Amino acid sequence: MVKLLIAGLIFALAGGQASAQAIDWRDAGGDLFERTGAQPVTGLAVSPNLASPPPPRLEPLSQPFMEAIGAAARRHGLDEKLLHALVIVESGYRSDALSPAGAGGLTQLMPGTAAALGVRDRFDPEQNLSGGADYLARQLLRFGDLRLALAAYNAGPARVARLGRVPEIAETRAYVINVVDCYLALTAGRGARTARDCRPMENPR
Repeated sequence: MVKLLIAGLIFALAGGQASAQAIDWRDAGGDLFERTGAQPVTGLAVSPNLASPPPPRLEPLSQPFMEAIGAAARRHGLDEKLLHALVIVESGYRSDALSPAGAGGLTQLMPGTAAALGVRDRFDPEQNLSGGADYLARQLLRFGDLRLALAAYNAGPARVARLGRVPEIAETRAYVINVVDCYLALTAGRGARTARDCRPMENPR
């Protein structure tokens, strides 16, 4: 009896060792079972053809009087594209422009308005732009609306304040539309020198 128990025990131990030796736990994966000779994974290779394309990016603004207009706009907290748009419509970037009504320079300041703004020479680009930016900023602060501010720049703030809207004046209504169109064209990355250049594109590709 004792011999049989001893033989069974020896057989069980031998069978257990054989079973343990037959199972290779190294292929089970995980940090607890390290493969002998396996190379560490440092990252996945990315095919050049699968690389992300560069993001779309508009070209920087490139217009006449960039430095002077940028400086005047920053001084009064204006978007420089808006000041460019106003200059495009007012004078087409001609610093010597003079209207039949007597408005002069890049932003077409009337003599009285220029004097009130401290502009001594309306045909000096920097002085004119400083005065025009000052006057436009005042209208924006007063009316809190771009279209009303532009209408006030063109037709006078007293008239716009009295009506509370853009006056029914063809010139003023066209002026507001043109300046807004130029602002939007510049914002979309289009260059412009005249109001005609700012018209919405009918057949964009």
